[in-house]
Amino acid sequence: MRNKSTRLAVIASVFAAGLLFVSATITSAHAQDTQTRPFNTVPVRSQQETSVSPDWPPPIVFGKNVNVTNEPGPQSETSVAADPTNPKHLFYSVNVLTTTARVWQSTDGGKTFARTNFSLNGFCYDTWLDFKTSGEAFVSYECGGDERVAYEKKGQSSWTEIVIPNAGGFPDRDMVRIDNSTGSKFKGSVYVGYDDNGSGNIPLVLYSRDGIHNWQRSPQISTTGVPVIGVNVATGTKGEVYACWEDYTGGKIWVAKSTNGGAKWGPAHVVTTYRINTTSFFIFIPPQAIRGIVPMPFSVVAPVGAAHAGRLYISYTDQDATGSNTSIYVRYSDDGGVTWSKVNDDRNHAYHFHNAISVAKNGTVGISFYDTRRDPTNVKTDRYMSLSTDGGVTWQANKRVTTAQSDESNGDGNQYGDYQGTFADSTGTFRLSWTDSRPGTQAEDTFGDSAKP
Repeated sequence: MRNKSTRLAVIASVFAAGLLFVSATITSAHAQDTQTRPFNTVPVRSQQETSVSPDWPPPIVFGKNVNVTNEPGPQSETSVAADPTNPKHLFYSVNVLTTTARVWQSTDGGKTFARTNFSLNGFCYDTWLDFKTSGEAFVSYECGGDERVAYEKKGQSSWTEIVIPNAGGFPDRDMVRIDNSTGSKFKGSVYVGYDDNGSGNIPLVLYSRDGIHNWQRSPQISTTGVPVIGVNVATGTKGEVYACWEDYTGGKIWVAKSTNGGAKWGPAHVVTTYRINTTSFFIFIPPQAIRGIVPMPFSVVAPVGAAHAGRLYISYTDQDATGSNTSIYVRYSDDGGVTWSKVNDDRNHAYHFHNAISVAKNGTVGISFYDTRRDPTNVKTDRYMSLSTDGGVTWQANKRVTTAQSDESNGDGNQYGDYQGTFADSTGTFRLSWTDSRPGTQAEDTFGDSAKP
């Protein structure tokens, strides 16, 4: 993150206040660094401190809300991943805004946590985690204008950091994804989707066939739907690579597909057109009125052997069709992103944001999100979750994950940040991560829980 003397002016304030899913048809203002460029998601660093169907059985069963980090100072933007060789082995990552990005580990299925020796020089942020089927872990992140990945081999306790030299001028909002499909000729490939903020916010993907050697930068994925934010990568059952992103000036979500491991890309297709006005980049809603939210998409593909294997799901935040609140949407495509399912809405007109989506090995789709429905002022949040066992056709009624509300309305300038995490482990259990400022926490802490259908 680079300091600049000028501050980003808030151009517009769009208040939106429900929950929507697909149908079956196909600084605190105090002492903070400023944004480096007007259209990026670099965290604001804080001052150093001393169609929803009825419930069906079985219901979602949660574990226990666990404070993962339990450290002073504000945090934001979490990720979680589970070791496919040992589902009790978990990694959680987060931006610690007084220091730098950190990674925590649990070896007992999320009951207890310890901070790993993931040690970085300088302020780093935008972490995202994934595992290879071998148990090798990867984390992607950025450090003041460069792109990095670190890996920890199975059985080891140290991370090896790689600075990717050809990422561009100023990579932003990166996300790592690993091709673990048994039917892929690119199995084991590691992909990082991001936008190059230094070159006009263009959509790009970095790739390596083992995640360690010979990192390559893809050509610009598309010249349509630019500038972009939130380039999100998903891998298909046969080695396909999907990249989706938010076109904030055009008010659309786009997706493109590569069939040769990211080296070349097909044409981009529109997933949806936003109802909400995205042209000011950040959208300011009551629970996150200081920083604002970015309604960027998140994607996942049903794996080999799952129901609806190969189906591409994309979730995002948008304005409710019948109200001013924000809602969560999920669309899916069975033809590589060319055509998309339609949308139905429900009757919950609270504010929903920071959706996280994952799919289990049997095809169950899980989505979690912040929700203000228990606060009449639409400021305090809980984390909720819903599941679909029929490929997104119907969704189980939302169930609350958190046992206490969070209030970020007067918190640090970063508030909840831009995203939270979910990961389906090898047993079909969904692992959840989020930042939480419930009473008794130290600013925000990272929390985790599990969810079983």
